[in-house]
Amino acid sequence: MQKLTDPLTPKETIILGLLSNGLMYKEMAAMQKVNINTIKKHCKSIYKKLKVRNRTEAANYFDSLKAA
Repeated sequence: MQKLTDPLTPKETIILGLLSNGLMYKEMAAMQKVNINTIKKHCKSIYKKLKVRNRTEAANYFDSLKAA
């Protein structure tokens, strides 16, 4: 597992956990009491930092962290 050069913020870590649980953007926005565009922005930042292309790859990354 490679070390992140730009670590996730606490909010991004929360969003990544929600992503890995299969929640939709709309559901995450409601839970976090933010606009759906805020969730999309966080996800885009997460994907960039983790060097992944989509939510499935991001969820796999998160699951590998939990298993370690």
